[in-house]
Amino acid sequence: MILRSAAALLLLALGCAHRAAAPGATVQAEGDSGGAREPQRYISARAYHHYLDALLAKNADDLVTAAEELREALLYDPESAYLHAVLADVLIKQARIADADAELASALSLDPRHGPAHLLSGRIAVSRNQPMQARDHFQAAIEAQPDDPDAYRELVRLLLSTGDVAAAQAVAERLGERVQPAQGAADEDDDALVAADRLREQAAAVFVEMGRWWAQHGDERAAERAFAQARSASPADPEALIAEATFLEARRKYADARERYLRLLAQRPESPEVIAALARVALAEGDVEAVAAHARKLLALAANLEPSDGASGDREDERRDVSVALLRVAVPLLGAHRSADAQLALEGALRLYPDHPELSFYRALALVQRGRPHEGALAFEAVERSLRARGEDPPSPAFLGIEPDALLLDAQVQSALARGRAGEAPESTRRLRALFAEHPAEEGVALALLEAFDRAGKAAEAEQVLAASVRAHPEAGALLYPLGSAQDRAGMRQKALSTMRKVLAVQPQHAGALNYIGYTLTERGKLADLREAEDLLARAVELRPDDGAIADSYGFCLLKLGRASEALAELRRADRLTPRDPVILSHLGDALLAAGKKEEALSAFRRALALLLPGSKRRPLAAEAQAMIDPPDRADRDGPRVRAEIEKKLKALAP
Repeated sequence: MILRSAAALLLLALGCAHRAAAPGATVQAEGDSGGAREPQRYISARAYHHYLDALLAKNADDLVTAAEELREALLYDPESAYLHAVLADVLIKQARIADADAELASALSLDPRHGPAHLLSGRIAVSRNQPMQARDHFQAAIEAQPDDPDAYRELVRLLLSTGDVAAAQAVAERLGERVQPAQGAADEDDDALVAADRLREQAAAVFVEMGRWWAQHGDERAAERAFAQARSASPADPEALIAEATFLEARRKYADARERYLRLLAQRPESPEVIAALARVALAEGDVEAVAAHARKLLALAANLEPSDGASGDREDERRDVSVALLRVAVPLLGAHRSADAQLALEGALRLYPDHPELSFYRALALVQRGRPHEGALAFEAVERSLRARGEDPPSPAFLGIEPDALLLDAQVQSALARGRAGEAPESTRRLRALFAEHPAEEGVALALLEAFDRAGKAAEAEQVLAASVRAHPEAGALLYPLGSAQDRAGMRQKALSTMRKVLAVQPQHAGALNYIGYTLTERGKLADLREAEDLLARAVELRPDDGAIADSYGFCLLKLGRASEALAELRRADRLTPRDPVILSHLGDALLAAGKKEEALSAFRRALALLLPGSKRRPLAAEAQAMIDPPDRADRDGPRVRAEIEKKLKALAP
């Protein structure tokens, strides 16, 4: 009996929908005088052991036994609305909705104010797409049990789904108003304290749902207010913190997002997800050193999880979480040209999952970026062999959700490009021609073919090949961006601009096209062009906040608009994201000069010029994961012009 009582109390504490006082405390002795008839809210002594057996069976997912025991209990207590509602809950879990309906009807006929029965009836009405009936039941549940948060949350969800956001906000506010009184009344009562804590957590969850709804519908101020209310209801609630941090990060409020993530990290100091989020925010701010520091923290966690002889698989979830976090940090490090740090992160993950295709693919990118294209080509080819050997079986676990066929094609493309960079230009071109013939509508393959032609000094021929493919496949919008890039490299700038506008007509969120058009308009310098460019580049930055080339374009545009302080901040970020880029350094020098920082401007111009002089060792090519959607390398395209401009500026500043 002690075991049964403990199990029952545990189940109730863990959130049984039918909140009541502990059943053992409400047993009525045989022969008690009833007085005036009221709804029966107790369980009699004869029914009690059946009730406890039912709870134990329910906890063990033995729903058949649970239903049988509850029916036995109802033989003794046929007028217990509580038992009818508990049985209805079990029947719902068995998908016996009609039987559950009958039990709920019995419960409500015995006690029209029975909150749990109204709550379950409301859920059934929602499943039947009966919003009016559901709303009435949830409202009745709230009136019956004003401190039970379940009905509030269900009602808020229902109202949001029907578009009645004002009513949903009112219900959420009403729940929020219950938090403080419940907390104050629970100071010396353990059971009341548990109930108050649950009320606080659920109130926070309701405000989080409101915040997400407002954010999705574009009302940032209302979303911020809702997230603040969630934090007020439960300041340390992890779900509220991560929802607000994600929202702030998406709105580029990085300092506030970082503060929320740090509070989460204080609760979960070894959470790979939170560490990866902090790395992501640091990268968006251009703090690449902080990203590398977060990667080192993840590497330390990975080292403690490395499998040893005879090690069991009981930490598989931890290994997966750390490996995913390392990969999510490594990819932007590649984009920021921190290939050595990226390679270390990926090799740490590969020690947990040797030969994993996704991890191996990005490690191969790091090798190419570090100037080791032959090793990279061999690594890509090993990924290709591994994927082919798996046949129909997908990689397990799949960290980024990349389809095996897509990863296989990417590996083939990157292997061919790496061969070209290793000096095997004919082999590279041969492979890419074959891949383009097989996949004529793939943007990545078309861009890779363009690079192979351009490397051989045949950009004009690439333009002809791609233009013919666009004519042959007019439905393939993905070919337009490669065609525009080819036209740019072939010196057909006006044609390229027109093609890039067609890209946006088909794909309004194409960051590469947004950047190309925005930068081209910025170079023109007319006020109308600059205003259009600012809008396009702001969208591109929002889509790819960790891209140094896009940050540079946006900063250059702000500078041309006369907003020197904003431009300087963005161009400093671009320089941190993409170091050793002479075009970025030239624009940074202009912004420093506009801000009255002559000596710093001179330093930036000198660094840029050093990178453009013959024999200088400029930054390595960007990771192909980035290059597939980046604009042409402006330093390669416009190097002589950029050099001449910088020399002129230096001569004027420091004769």
